[in-house]
Amino acid sequence: MSLLNLRRTARDTELDVMGSVRVVRSPRDVRRVRAGDVAVVDLPDLDRSTAEELRERGAAAVVNVAASSTGRYPNLGPQVLVRAGVPLLDAVGPDLLSVVKDGEKVGLDGATLVRGGEPVVEGTLVDEALVDEMLSRGRNGMSVQLETLAANSGEYLRREHALLLEGVGVPDLATDLEGKEVVVVLPGADARAEIKAMKRYLKERKPVLVGVDSGADALMVAGYEPAVVVGDIGQMSDRTLRAAGEIVVTASRRHAELEERLERLQRTSVEFPGTSGSEEAALLLADARGARVVVTVGGFGTLEEFLDSARSGGATRYLTRLRLGAKLVDAKAITGLHRPRFTWLQVLLILLVAVVALGAAIATTPVGEEWFDSARDWISTTIQEVRG
Repeated sequence: MSLLNLRRTARDTELDVMGSVRVVRSPRDVRRVRAGDVAVVDLPDLDRSTAEELRERGAAAVVNVAASSTGRYPNLGPQVLVRAGVPLLDAVGPDLLSVVKDGEKVGLDGATLVRGGEPVVEGTLVDEALVDEMLSRGRNGMSVQLETLAANSGEYLRREHALLLEGVGVPDLATDLEGKEVVVVLPGADARAEIKAMKRYLKERKPVLVGVDSGADALMVAGYEPAVVVGDIGQMSDRTLRAAGEIVVTASRRHAELEERLERLQRTSVEFPGTSGSEEAALLLADARGARVVVTVGGFGTLEEFLDSARSGGATRYLTRLRLGAKLVDAKAITGLHRPRFTWLQVLLILLVAVVALGAAIATTPVGEEWFDSARDWISTTIQEVRG
């Protein structure tokens, strides 16, 4: 969409949204967004995870210079923003990135981005009807994405077969995972709710807790300290890094800024090799170190969610899950199937109630009445003897 050179009319005196520009050129840049910002993003096929982070960070509006849904697959980002009431101005064109700067005050007047009282660019304001159209168009393109996923999986397997199949290079841990249940908390928007739903399971089973990226902070917010954190420590708070038992950083995330932060916090880390993402590194780490069961929290549940969450790493995610096989369980299944254990106190109370009920039943029978009379006479005689 071309930039506009129009004068505002009288009706344009009230803007729908106002805020400071925050330019986001990649999902990693989303952390720069602050509450009330108008996020100007360059994110084709906006995925659910990025949209959820924009929402959680309080973006007043999102202006995408690219198409938020190209139709390649049914990505869920636009739906997340629209349902949250965050205006999404779509496909305004890449020229906008050279026109606006961080910190500038801008606003939305319908489908028009306005700065200093003048229209800057016009796009498409996404609503529920358009979201439904995007998703329908994306479903038609899923077959191509699945074919691409299969091809990429073969390439990844050739490149990383030693790591994936034999665990070559997976770092050792001080934390013992052998034969244990391990809960891996991923950076999904549902993670906090799922952790809450698993409260009884976590208390009774006491699994080893692993936090991945911002999922580590989700654990801390819920009141649990992770035994291991994995991935991008830039998405973790200092409090989380101090509390974590061990820190594992993927090779692709290691850089000088990371090292400086760890040194400041007086923490050390071990490196996970290869090109795997944070989630895959955590799962492969748990598997290689002998975990009996691996429960994922905050992950995807449908094919659409998988494609949406794996647009840049679908092959690694797909093969990693195949590698773990039957030991990999989703948290939703755990909360649906887990039944609480009875404590000894509960068992004693049940027995006491049963004994009282049995006694009451016996007391209503002729034999019971004789026993009751005998007991009453014995108690009366005993009391008289004590007084005498």
